[in-house]
Amino acid sequence: MTNRACDECPVKDLQRVHRLLEKRALAKMPQEVREPLLEAKKQMRLALRRLIGHALGGEETGESKCRNKSRQIRLD
Repeated sequence: MTNRACDECPVKDLQRVHRLLEKRALAKMPQEVREPLLEAKKQMRLALRRLIGHALGGEETGESKCRNKSRQIRLD
């Protein structure tokens, strides 16, 4: 079930409530706490994704697919 096909299911509603609560909680936190918390959440998500990929048979990650390709980095 994808997000597009899940307009009326309870999972979609729970995801909306979760995002709303997360935004409200982050708005109440001081800036010096908010940034490290968001970075830790991002790192945890990446670690969990790699762990699941490894457990499911070592699927290739995006990093290994694009290792030899060069990228252009622009600064604004």
